[in-house]
Amino acid sequence: MAITWKYKIEVSDSGVFEEIGNERSISFPTELRDFILKTNAATPSKYNFMVGNNERVLGSILSFNRNESDTDSVFTALSAIDDNNLMPFGIDPFGNYICYSLKENVVVFWDHETGNVTSTGVSLTDFVESLY
Repeated sequence: MAITWKYKIEVSDSGVFEEIGNERSISFPTELRDFILKTNAATPSKYNFMVGNNERVLGSILSFNRNESDTDSVFTALSAIDDNNLMPFGIDPFGNYICYSLKENVVVFWDHETGNVTSTGVSLTDFVESLY
């Protein structure tokens, strides 16, 4: 059964990806940009995933719209995460971020209390397909 993405909000400015890339001196991954354009601020119908032996939850995709007040924003996440090799795209119900590792091209889990990063070991496509 495919994942349904509820409560999606259209990205108001597609130039936001280049803007973030310039601000962080990174090349914004095409795979991640395309994913955000399809799922911006949405909540998945399947949301559990594994990080090692720990089950985690993808609460929602972050909004890539500036001045968004009704949902969690990538801009808040970027201000919390100092590592420019991490591009946050999701959040769990506890304030931890799900990020794309620009170094390894895999999805990682960033713990907001410790700053620890744990890899899922899978690409963005495989991550989304593994949600249950």
